[in-house]
Amino acid sequence: MSCKSRYVDFVRFSLKQSELFEGYDLAVCFQNGFQNCFNDVKNSQNTVYPGTFIEADNVSELKKKLRRARGFIGVLSPDVKVNREAIMRKKVHVILDSERRKLDYASVKLAAEKDVVIEVSLSKFLRVKGFKRMKLLDETRLLLRLLVKFGTPFVVTSGAENELELRPRYQLYSFFSLLARDAGVDELKFLESLRNTSTRIYRRLVDENYIIDGVEIESG
Repeated sequence: MSCKSRYVDFVRFSLKQSELFEGYDLAVCFQNGFQNCFNDVKNSQNTVYPGTFIEADNVSELKKKLRRARGFIGVLSPDVKVNREAIMRKKVHVILDSERRKLDYASVKLAAEKDVVIEVSLSKFLRVKGFKRMKLLDETRLLLRLLVKFGTPFVVTSGAENELELRPRYQLYSFFSLLARDAGVDELKFLESLRNTSTRIYRRLVDENYIIDGVEIESG
């Protein structure tokens, strides 16, 4: 059954529904104040959803925080080992992005196998300059190429920590489409993968008829 494409943004602050940029259907807020804050009732009228945010610098810290975590869980870490461990955990849904995050080839491939979403955010480029920004651009081109190659679920987001870092969807998609083309990635395949993952996240969080991919409740 085909369904309408839906577009999701991830942010790092408490976003009001009125602040959601045109072009998005939903914003997921990952921040410290929303840990373990989970809406058990899916509501398609809401455009802002509380994610469960876990930040960890080592594997022990990750395991400790995951024990009590519930909801739609995103993990943020600068350590490759932590991110790889998070991908292997059934509880984890998203590996969040920042200018300090590190992912390797094996982690991206593993995320495809475990169906864990990789976030690629714009805000990290806004927080660095010069050589650091150029290095991030090169790393992101390579990451986009690997994500499409392995069929790893991914989303591009603002990753905004405040209102000033928010961007309209068309700007985000144009920027990352350009990076993907520079990396030799087929743009249509890139956008299709992006839409599919974004729509799956939206349906998982707010569609009352959604159970799992390919299964839904028939409305009578």
